[in-house]
Amino acid sequence: MVQTGPMTLHIDDTRTTLTVEQNLTGWRREFCVELLGDGEVRIFLRALAVPSLKATELHRGVLFHRVGSGFGDLTGCVAAARDGLEHLARTAVRQQPNKDNLFAAVTYDRNAWEAVVSAVERWQRSPAATPRV
Repeated sequence: MVQTGPMTLHIDDTRTTLTVEQNLTGWRREFCVELLGDGEVRIFLRALAVPSLKATELHRGVLFHRVGSGFGDLTGCVAAARDGLEHLARTAVRQQPNKDNLFAAVTYDRNAWEAVVSAVERWQRSPAATPRV
């Protein structure tokens, strides 16, 4: 795990490769940000056979965005989305779910998350994201 900055962005760069068979049978990859609170987030990639459910992940404090099967440079992507990720980390607050808020274990600036998603999308389309063989 790589830590960057003043303990705000924790990058779990564990490889999540998909086999050709998994790609052909609907597996997907997701760029994930776990909102830990106190200005800290954990950023990771995961591979899944079925899509994540937003309510389930919000209950765990995880935001996710589907990325392409060739996505591989998490560190480069985080660098491209750093401003949005740092803003997201600063605005995230962990909370105890209650009867008025059963599913979200965290509050966060939705505009900051949208900025992160936009940066991830731009980065995926950039020449820097293209895998070199």
